[in-house]
Amino acid sequence: MNCQELLDLLADYIGGDLVVEKHQTVEIHLTGCTRCGILVESYRHTIFIARALPKCQRLPTDVEERLRRLLAPHFEG
Repeated sequence: MNCQELLDLLADYIGGDLVVEKHQTVEIHLTGCTRCGILVESYRHTIFIARALPKCQRLPTDVEERLRRLLAPHFEG
């Protein structure tokens, strides 16, 4: 396994959704790749922090519409 392959499997690895063989392959890669180890720990920490944030209320409709209009040009093809 290389770093790109691990990156492609990262969400499934963190979520515990990999078959045993793939999980073991990721674990083996992590024992020899400090960079990927840091990436995995950063990803886990980010998830932990995001889950600890307070839940936000829904934006008022007019604010959401203005925000979507402002952001739309940045997401168009």
